[in-house]
Amino acid sequence: MYPSEALSIGASIMPTDILTSLRQFAAAVADKLKPGTGEPEDQLRGPLENFLREAGEAFGMKVQALGEVHVDDIGRPDYAVFCNSALSGYLELKHAGKGGDPRRYRVKHDKAQWERFQNFPNILYTDGNEWCLFQGGPESGRLRRLSGSVETDGAKAVTAEDAASIEGLLRDFLTWNPIVPANASQLAEMLAPLCRLLRDEVKSAMADKDSPFVQLAKEWRSTLFAGADDDRFTDAYAQTVTFALLLARVEDAAAGDLEQSVKALASGHALLSKALKVLTDDLSPKEVPASLKVLQRVIAQVSPGGWPGGKTGRDPWLYFYEDFLTKYDPALRKDAGVYYTPVEVVQAQVRLVDRLLVRKLGKEHGFASDHVFTLDPAVGTGTYLLGIIRHVLDAAATEQGPGAVPGVASSLAQQLNGFELLVGPYAVAQLRVGRSLAEGGATLPEEGPQIYLTDTLESPTTTVEAPALLYRELSEQHKRALAVKSSCPVLICIGNPPYDRHETATEANRKETGGWVRWGDEGENGTYSPERAILDDFARPVRVSGGSVHLKNLYNFYVYFWRWALWKVFESDTAQGPGIVSFITASSYLDGPAFAGMRERMRRLCDDVWIIDLGGEGRGTRQDENVFNIQTPVAVAVAVRYGEADAETPAAVRYCRLSGSRETKLHALASITDFPDLAWNECPSGWTDRFIPNGQGEFFAWPLLTDLMPWRHSGVEFKRTWPIASDAETLERRWRALLAAPDRAAALRETPGRKVNNTCSTRLPHETKLPALAVLGVDAAPPRILPYGFRSFDLSYCLADTRLCDRPRPSLWAAYGARQIHFATLFSQSLEHGPALTLSSNFPDLHYFRGSYGGKDVFPLYRDAAGTQANVCPGLLELLAGAYGRAVPAEDFACYLYGVLAHSGYTARFHTELGNKEIHIPLTRDAELFQRVAALGRKLIWLHSYGERMVPEGQTPGRVPPGQARCLTSVSDAPADYPETFGYEEATRTLTVGTGTFGPVAPESWAFEVSGRHVLESWLKYRMKAGAGKKSSPLDAIRPERWTAAYTSALLNLLWVLEATLATYPEQEATMGAILEGPLFSAEELPTVPESARKAPEKPDDAKKPKQVKFVLPME
Repeated sequence: MYPSEALSIGASIMPTDILTSLRQFAAAVADKLKPGTGEPEDQLRGPLENFLREAGEAFGMKVQALGEVHVDDIGRPDYAVFCNSALSGYLELKHAGKGGDPRRYRVKHDKAQWERFQNFPNILYTDGNEWCLFQGGPESGRLRRLSGSVETDGAKAVTAEDAASIEGLLRDFLTWNPIVPANASQLAEMLAPLCRLLRDEVKSAMADKDSPFVQLAKEWRSTLFAGADDDRFTDAYAQTVTFALLLARVEDAAAGDLEQSVKALASGHALLSKALKVLTDDLSPKEVPASLKVLQRVIAQVSPGGWPGGKTGRDPWLYFYEDFLTKYDPALRKDAGVYYTPVEVVQAQVRLVDRLLVRKLGKEHGFASDHVFTLDPAVGTGTYLLGIIRHVLDAAATEQGPGAVPGVASSLAQQLNGFELLVGPYAVAQLRVGRSLAEGGATLPEEGPQIYLTDTLESPTTTVEAPALLYRELSEQHKRALAVKSSCPVLICIGNPPYDRHETATEANRKETGGWVRWGDEGENGTYSPERAILDDFARPVRVSGGSVHLKNLYNFYVYFWRWALWKVFESDTAQGPGIVSFITASSYLDGPAFAGMRERMRRLCDDVWIIDLGGEGRGTRQDENVFNIQTPVAVAVAVRYGEADAETPAAVRYCRLSGSRETKLHALASITDFPDLAWNECPSGWTDRFIPNGQGEFFAWPLLTDLMPWRHSGVEFKRTWPIASDAETLERRWRALLAAPDRAAALRETPGRKVNNTCSTRLPHETKLPALAVLGVDAAPPRILPYGFRSFDLSYCLADTRLCDRPRPSLWAAYGARQIHFATLFSQSLEHGPALTLSSNFPDLHYFRGSYGGKDVFPLYRDAAGTQANVCPGLLELLAGAYGRAVPAEDFACYLYGVLAHSGYTARFHTELGNKEIHIPLTRDAELFQRVAALGRKLIWLHSYGERMVPEGQTPGRVPPGQARCLTSVSDAPADYPETFGYEEATRTLTVGTGTFGPVAPESWAFEVSGRHVLESWLKYRMKAGAGKKSSPLDAIRPERWTAAYTSALLNLLWVLEATLATYPEQEATMGAILEGPLFSAEELPTVPESARKAPEKPDDAKKPKQVKFVLPME
């Protein structure tokens, strides 16, 4: 197609050798580069074209070149080079002296161009002096240089050795052939960069409003995906063309012939056939993307029929699309939730659903029974449909004989449906499912497998625009998908829908943020209202219960698919009563507060729900191997209804947890044939109760921490890191840098809630009305710098200014006083080693407890600044006073709690029970024992607040008792010596910090942790030269300039606190034993917590109400 359109280069002259041709090239370049002869790069073209032709003749080849037309600033390579009428590669020409190695380019344009061109599998760069060949990415570059300069030396620039080295490079370039991929995985790696290059080329072309791609995009939107932006179109274009060519090649078409590929796909893959034709028709030779030509050459290496399954018989296309997308666009893979589903997972779900069909729904032949319509709404590459096909056909062969298999396969072909949004997996699913059915002897529908390229979350009432005749197949595909959504009585939804949170949702991006499920249909006034959408059935109960703050976690694609499937199977006009939904998804809905409405809806719509919790938390306190290559814990659910809905009787929910390694979990799944194969536990039956069983045993009979101290709050969240530092002087310098910054918005790190041009309605007790940051003079005084509870045992400082802090938590500030203590723990993850409770006498960070996963897990001791309203369950202290025969002040009770929870013995003893993410308190009935434990807690509070709270008589506030550790060698205060590293030597019990040493430091102190966060390591990392944690702004680069005496004192204080804490552990362990051996209060015996006690105290309106209590700031 393309060589015939190429340009022959120069007259036919046979050089004696490459040396002669290369010297003639150099001489011609020197002559053309004389002053006043035009653009330097253009002057190289003629000589280069002659040289390429002559070199080809010397090799016995006919070399032709097509000069490429630039479509934008980055454009295409200067030449497409053909050898014996086959595309060999591309050549990029630079002006003499520029250099031929693009990896060294520093100009933005050149770097952007190389970012694209490096995807070509065979590209040669030259500036005449340097020749650099790339045949497989940047690492493959081979550079050759002439001895002299073509600009000044002419022919003398070339030696015989130069010619020999250039000859080898040229021969490799001109004789390039794609590597024949040995398997689908290798093919995926080869195709991905070319597909990405095709996408980028088309995107660049669309910058020209007259480009045919602009019109193509409009027509694509009108027939398949209304509202798709240019990025979505260019991605769809690249993947459609790539996978259509691949599928045509597997169907035995010549990849180099687009027309033949279109014909090969017409039978059984009509959509891809028409899409390939539409997307490549009417393009002039100059408009055909360069990468398309290379794609055709690479795909031509694939054997017709693909690859056999090998000895294992495993489908060679099983991992193909996941491998492809990993290389093509990792972000898209994550956003689309494309992860290969292990066969063991699929088989377990298929077998369990089949059991229900046969035994509970009266479908004798399971999936193969008449009118059992099955849909995978996120079909991916077809793994679930293949699992059903193989399960059903194997059963048919066993039970009825091989002669029955074709009829059963034909029935399945009419009853299995799949939806897919991405073209790539859609094409692979068409290939795999079509082949599997055909191998079973099925008579396929004329249009092929009933797998549709569609957006599942699109409204089922969408009207398809009347298409031009050319687009009829595309439009018909859309109509058939809508018919399944609106008219097909789907009995089973099964699969692995995508799970990922998305960008902030607006009406403008509604199609990418939940579509019809979240936004509903268009209203009479042309607007959309989420309150009218089906997702609101999940959201409303959470809002009504006051949990709106959690709803952000509900807006996840897996939730949208759950809601859509429940609607389709149980609530749509085609729902017939019985039905089954079985998904494997993220497991956050099992117990998360955002999903209370989802759990209620499932209980109302279903009769039985089974949960197989596969764990797989890869980032939290209790990390666990995942059956997927992801860090999000997952669970399989099977939800069934046997007849008409009974919305007033909650479904029975049963739960099973599979633990161990990935292999152990997959082996357990592979062993499942029926529900009795697993040990199920009943879950609570309240409408919004968790899909996790209540804990069993004495531990769960004790009162909850959240009932003893009912008000819990989230810590302060700045949404930027630079207003927090280890010392006040660094914060002052950052403030000055903010005011001096040419772009204050970037320096601030603006968020929707905090912008330099806005003022803040929220004010802290010490603040007056503050002007916008944008209007401040460069010498404006910094805000108050206050001590800040950054992490457990890590006292830092912050700029206490609401203009810098998105979520300052005014309730915490309003309740701050000289007696306030903020206790902290963790509820979003299970507690691990170390204390279960820590504290801060200052304002605590959102992630104070362990540096991550913070939420509503801060418990202030008091609800007011004066310390007169204790955050203790009303009536509890009076009950305890009656039991103990003496008054129980709130501080004594807090000390008891701290004495119980603030040591590793609690988390070690109750490790299993704490997996339920509930903290239960063994509350003794023994008055003397209560006092002993409270005394221990009082001491620990004094230590952990660095001497600020519960100060013993005779001690100085703000100081902790010295321990054994000393600074043995000073840490240099010279800026050049600022510590970059630290280390610990257990043999000598020595801690090294830069040039300094500290000791003795016990191994137990070095290893001290809070649920996975090692306290000393974390403290030191934040104070090293490079710092630690995320960076939010250029201001983060402003770091302390020298190690100060204050740092040394703070480190010693930390070491002394850890020493003293560890010294109390034996006594705490002994008292814990005594508590557990004695009589305890049960939760049922304690007063019921009123809802008002759980709510934050009312915040005073600083502008209208005088303060009743003098606000006491932390020590500045």
